[in-house]
Amino acid sequence: MESLLFGAVQGISEFLPISSSGHLYVLKRIIGLRANLLPFFVFLHLATLIAIGIFFAGKIKRVFSNDQLRLKILIITLITGFGALIIKIFLGSFFDLKYLVSFCFLANSFILLSKNKNIEFREINEVTLKDSLVLGLFQAIAVFPGISRSGITISILLKRGFRPQAAFDLSFIMAIPIIIIAFLVESKELFTMAIDPLYLASGFICAFIFGLVALKVLERVVLAKKLKHFGYYCLLAFVVSLIV
Repeated sequence: MESLLFGAVQGISEFLPISSSGHLYVLKRIIGLRANLLPFFVFLHLATLIAIGIFFAGKIKRVFSNDQLRLKILIITLITGFGALIIKIFLGSFFDLKYLVSFCFLANSFILLSKNKNIEFREINEVTLKDSLVLGLFQAIAVFPGISRSGITISILLKRGFRPQAAFDLSFIMAIPIIIIAFLVESKELFTMAIDPLYLASGFICAFIFGLVALKVLERVVLAKKLKHFGYYCLLAFVVSLIV
């Protein structure tokens, strides 16, 4: 049941702009588990990666067949990786703070509640070098538990004048290399974890199914320009996580 629950939470919160890492951390505290479950959580990311591959199959092919867009995504990935590494090295001690997740939920709510540009006309193929640098830096910030990667990148894209559909698509397509790298880095620890393969499989399948559903929900929310509703939810998550 715990494996299924973690899988469901991962699938839902990985794509909705409410931070999967923050929710998994709070859920772990509620259940009372003290074991290092980071490799298991990274394994669940593989399920959501497959969900992205299926959901965006046609668009992924078009984006990665474009030399310019491939270069821009590479730049985003490098900036994200370098930025996350710097954060881990110089701000790693902050990750042990008791209320870090809570205040990251609060910061995430401010991001989602901030206003976007009224003019939205840019498409994915109009991504510039400056866009790539900005996206890479902000995506790196999502290494903090409680900061949503999808929420912060979609918000930035909307603020930079991208159409809602383009912002939604690019936010998840640019996440693919980062999720793959994170999985490869942490996957070696999976073999040292004492978790029944059945639990791994059940969590994986649950994360995959809920991930597909969450993607469809978020797409409709973004196109309807109602992303701020998740900002209110993150305010509630801030209060609940403080109590937890």
